[in-house]
Amino acid sequence: MRLPPLNAVRTFEVAGRLANFSKAAAELNVTPGAVSRQVRKLEDHLGIRLFAREGTEVRLTDQGRTYLASVQDAFGRLESATRNMDAQQAAHPLHIWGSRYFIRLWLVPRLPDFHLRFPDQEVIISPAMPGDPMPGDVDVAIRLGMEERPGLSADLLMRCAVQPVCSPAYLSKSPPLEKPQDLEHHALLQTPGGAEDWSRWYAITGAPSAPMPHRMTFSSTDIAYSAALDGVGIVLGRRGFFEADQQKGNLIAPFDRFYESQDGFYLIYRSEWPRPLRINRFRSWMMERLGEAHPPR
Repeated sequence: MRLPPLNAVRTFEVAGRLANFSKAAAELNVTPGAVSRQVRKLEDHLGIRLFAREGTEVRLTDQGRTYLASVQDAFGRLESATRNMDAQQAAHPLHIWGSRYFIRLWLVPRLPDFHLRFPDQEVIISPAMPGDPMPGDVDVAIRLGMEERPGLSADLLMRCAVQPVCSPAYLSKSPPLEKPQDLEHHALLQTPGGAEDWSRWYAITGAPSAPMPHRMTFSSTDIAYSAALDGVGIVLGRRGFFEADQQKGNLIAPFDRFYESQDGFYLIYRSEWPRPLRINRFRSWMMERLGEAHPPR
């Protein structure tokens, strides 16, 4: 005899355990009619009556009780086997590599939640420098921009709005900063190529252009960001990253004008199938957390 439809078997297990089609429907998030149809499908497949129906009431038949015990034993063994597989997967560390900026400002503050969800999963985190190629021994990479390489897949995590931020301590000892033109008297922090980013922000203000001679260039965004926290100057911060320091009073945004960045952060992983469970878990968790912060419009 061929195996019965597994969805019907699962529906029967819930209905038999609860001895009520309406309660089973609530647990399965379907209608009572759907439960009844699945049970009927299983009965037709087996050629036996699993439930005796008396008006709106149902009760297991003798054959139904016998079959339910076997089904629950099978599900229990399946659950145990799945737990064993999960344990074997968790024995392999999840190696995350990528943007120091993203890791420090977005990932690290949320790692306690990931550990709470998957307490047995060991995590290894390695920061990268801009331009470094993705190593072959990592599970996932988080990068600003997509790395085009055969055998890799990528999910766009977020695009970011960009605006100036600095520490209150910096402003307290610096010239007034009331309008965009005043930036010419301030230290602007950037990464290589960052002059274009400042020019783009300046352009969206609609103010006449002004020279911005006082610049400091850092090799990575996270170092420029740290310099801003230390009161060295003003950096272009990405929304979604600087809010925690803003709430703590470590940073302020002197202007509310921002521009939408054309680049974005990507989660990159090998296109192998099936993907290891540790990667699927991390990917799903990230998408869930990002969805909470950036709900669909």
